[in-house]
Amino acid sequence: MEKTAGREGRPSFNRRMGRHKDAWIAAVILVPMFLFWLVVSGFPTLFGFALGFFEWIGLADTPNFIWFDNFIDFFKNPVYTDALWRSIWLGGLVTFITLAAGFGAALLMNMPLFGKGFYRSIWYIPAVTATVATTQVFNIFLDTNNGVINNILKAMGKEPIVWQYSVGWGIFWIVVYSVWKGVGGAALIWLAGLQSVDVSLYEAAEIDGAGRLNKLRYVTLPGLKPIATYIVITSLIGAIQIYEQVLFITNGGPYGQTEVLVFRIYRDGFWDFNLGMAGASSLIMALIVMVATVLYYNWSTKSDKRTTIPIKPVIRKGKRGESHVRNAKGEF
Repeated sequence: MEKTAGREGRPSFNRRMGRHKDAWIAAVILVPMFLFWLVVSGFPTLFGFALGFFEWIGLADTPNFIWFDNFIDFFKNPVYTDALWRSIWLGGLVTFITLAAGFGAALLMNMPLFGKGFYRSIWYIPAVTATVATTQVFNIFLDTNNGVINNILKAMGKEPIVWQYSVGWGIFWIVVYSVWKGVGGAALIWLAGLQSVDVSLYEAAEIDGAGRLNKLRYVTLPGLKPIATYIVITSLIGAIQIYEQVLFITNGGPYGQTEVLVFRIYRDGFWDFNLGMAGASSLIMALIVMVATVLYYNWSTKSDKRTTIPIKPVIRKGKRGESHVRNAKGEF
């Protein structure tokens, strides 16, 4: 019997530990991180969702279990349904413009220009700057009496605009700010995707006589599909949760016409102390984002399968009679 084996022929404790060394190392690293996430994020999230089934105004009151009444009120009250609909179409619009502008910026940054690092930094500065600071800069530009834009309008002989009293202008500046804030991050991801496309495909396209437009259509865009899926999902999730720009630029006004759902949740939770409705709204929004993500991911996966042309195995006989089978890349 080996020295490392136990009395009944089983491996010793040290030997069993050695077999699972990687699992123990992974557990030591991951367990503290999981506990930190559970305390800081996981438990508050689940607690917030559970609040949707209660009527509660805060610590001075006892929670009252009311089943699905908050969820029913959500879909009956136009304040919430309008905020939800505004979040959806506003998030979709911001996502579309951000992706298109980011792709254009990535194409420019991918060109052989002098000082490319400087240009990339300029695009990315809004993404790493605090929203509070940048929105205050926007408010300086939009000030009714001494704002830069109104001063330009006065110099042109036009009447100044009270931006805060206009729903259209309020939505416009929220979209402009959101796109300006997110286009840098999208551009850098698009740029990483552009630089990962196989150069030999461009060379093959040139040999076939393809111009810039055809190379973009048949080489670049198909190669960017996995990147596009990631950017669309992350951008859509971020855009639907627009909140800070609404709070600091329009504060939901005029008369709540620029409120989005996250702003409404914040208002219920910290201004009106309607914690039950805040929890119900949070759960509804989480479900909508999850369903939208799953639907888009499934559609994107099926689209990739439809556009992928399977290469059938072809057997070619060599000069000496040996057989050569074409591999997955179409090479013999």
